[in-house]
Amino acid sequence: MTAKFMATHDEEGIPNIAMISTTTPWDDDHLIFGDFLMWRTKRNLEAGSPVSVSVLANDLRWYEVRGRFLGFERSGEKFDAVSTQDLFRYSAIGLLRAVGTIAADEVYCHRLRALSTATRWLWTRIAARPPTGTSEAQRINPIVAGVFSARNAAKFLAVSRNDHIEQLPVLELRPVGESYLALRPDLPLSKGDIVAISAVTPDLKAFQIKGKYVGVKRCGPCRFGYVKITTVLSQTPPLVSHEVPADSETIQNP
Repeated sequence: MTAKFMATHDEEGIPNIAMISTTTPWDDDHLIFGDFLMWRTKRNLEAGSPVSVSVLANDLRWYEVRGRFLGFERSGEKFDAVSTQDLFRYSAIGLLRAVGTIAADEVYCHRLRALSTATRWLWTRIAARPPTGTSEAQRINPIVAGVFSARNAAKFLAVSRNDHIEQLPVLELRPVGESYLALRPDLPLSKGDIVAISAVTPDLKAFQIKGKYVGVKRCGPCRFGYVKITTVLSQTPPLVSHEVPADSETIQNP
């Protein structure tokens, strides 16, 4: 019951990050996951994208595995192992199509500090304002804004590098105004980076926002990094990968 995210990029280097809750270790060197309502992630993997998988534990430790996608299997031991997960055993729509394998090349372990994480979230909530001198972008739906503002939401950001894709936890992130996200200013991002950010709450409301990092800007006595929103996507079945319009009053959830 931990938050697990898989990041890939398309042929143009645009990152995509999705909650893939079926991801599990196979042995000391490989992860496996179920092909279930995967669209952009599957397309990117089959096109040869590098892959990053992150998991956030309840004690605020987070782990990232960077590696290579080895392919899908539609039968065999791996398929049988994933098919026994509750998602596929008890869900009427939980039809497992295939099981993918990721070879782990690099593994990173980090730990977030609860006090500093809470302080950053509170400070972003109190002090962050939309950046001045920038044009408006895609407006964010209020329901999506609520998920990305939630204190208990798991939030990870993905950014493409030359030969890999990197993930970063951004628990303090929250929307400001209608078209921007504010986050801590010390992230290893450069102005102009295209990023993808996924957020999921304990009740499994999940969305993805894509945008451009516009840099660090001062807001009164504080400094924040800002992402200009370009696309908002649902990650909740059955509307996975559907774009979320800004004026929708309701969004279908399980």
